[in-house]
Amino acid sequence: MKDYKVKRIARQAGLTLIELTVVLLILIGLAGLMLPYVGGFVDKTHDSANSDSLVEVSKAIQRYDVQFMGQPKDYDSLIVQDTAGEWAAGTLYPHMMNAMGSGYLQVTSVPANALKSVGITSLLPMDATADDKTFDAALPAVALPAINSDPVAVAALRVNNAPCAGVMGCIDGDAALAKILGRPVGSIDTSAKDYVAFGVGQGSGMVGKTISEAPVHFAKTGAMSAANKYNRILAIYEVPRAEFCEGGTRADPLVPAADQTDCESDTGNMSVAGTWRELTPMERRAKFLTTVMPMMRLEGLGGALSNHYQNVDG
Repeated sequence: MKDYKVKRIARQAGLTLIELTVVLLILIGLAGLMLPYVGGFVDKTHDSANSDSLVEVSKAIQRYDVQFMGQPKDYDSLIVQDTAGEWAAGTLYPHMMNAMGSGYLQVTSVPANALKSVGITSLLPMDATADDKTFDAALPAVALPAINSDPVAVAALRVNNAPCAGVMGCIDGDAALAKILGRPVGSIDTSAKDYVAFGVGQGSGMVGKTISEAPVHFAKTGAMSAANKYNRILAIYEVPRAEFCEGGTRADPLVPAADQTDCESDTGNMSVAGTWRELTPMERRAKFLTTVMPMMRLEGLGGALSNHYQNVDG
């Protein structure tokens, strides 16, 4: 009698085939309901994680300046040197996010003193043949030229002098760049200043001092992951140009004064005349502005936060 009761209880402890089928159908239904939310979870993680990284890197750079009275050296230069060990000429690192290399960045040069005078005495050239496009991207540090007026090839932000709103890889004038960098409209002037980008890699002079590790951009897709594309946060520095038009008002805000004659007249590109400035290499000192993410589109903290809240249901 006791043996019969035990067998009956054992049989009742499991699920019948019909019950198991019902449970599986319920789980499948719940999974189907959750699928539309998965993309939102990825977007929220992407935006919140990268917003935190932008803030932390920016704070670390500014704290380094206060503690060590200068800017950290040994940034990732984003430049592949034409001649190993020399900064005079180079090309953009070819493994940036697609629109970064083809539209947002361009190679220009600044005098060595513009960087050395604020503490950036050496940079890391990039390795175009690296297997891992982020963690193995940089070669050992190379000192900047001893002669202050010698040129250093750098990656600078590029703006378009014609309307291009909505085009991937195109910054539609200074006002659009100001929005990306989180600066007041009117404070950004690409005719007078270069906006130079450096990658904050693990070799940066501030790692271990004001930040424990160099963060990596959290990509949304595997194709844009750190192994396949350069995903370090970028530090943006403002460097005055050697010659530029100061003050005045442009007739077309997208078109700078062509030369001194144009600048100091109220015709041509200027509706109100300005003052032509010529700076020596010693006067052209870099100034840290902010940090941005090197995505398919260039994105600063304001853009990251805006996207985060757009992905939050009201």
